[in-house]
Amino acid sequence: MAVDFRKPELEDRIINKAEELAEERCGREFGDLPPSLQQQIWMDAEEEIKDQLAGEADGIYEEIREASFFANGNGHKPQAERDEHWADLELDRRLGK
Repeated sequence: MAVDFRKPELEDRIINKAEELAEERCGREFGDLPPSLQQQIWMDAEEEIKDQLAGEADGIYEEIREASFFANGNGHKPQAERDEHWADLELDRRLGK
């Protein structure tokens, strides 16, 4: 059975965001709010954290994508580098090197 080590981190992020939102919106601590307002703030905190995580995931995806296409991740150099390499080889051939 696999243990999910990320869940507490996620919960901590939501708790911190809920505390932050409660302070911003109501000027009180989250635990001092009425239950209905706590629920609304908690749901808003979950939504904000979800959006943050989606943004982080998009950033990671872009880094991986760029690395695979531009940093020899797919075994190829960028087109400009390849063209320059072949031009150098052709020049060397013509000069008899």
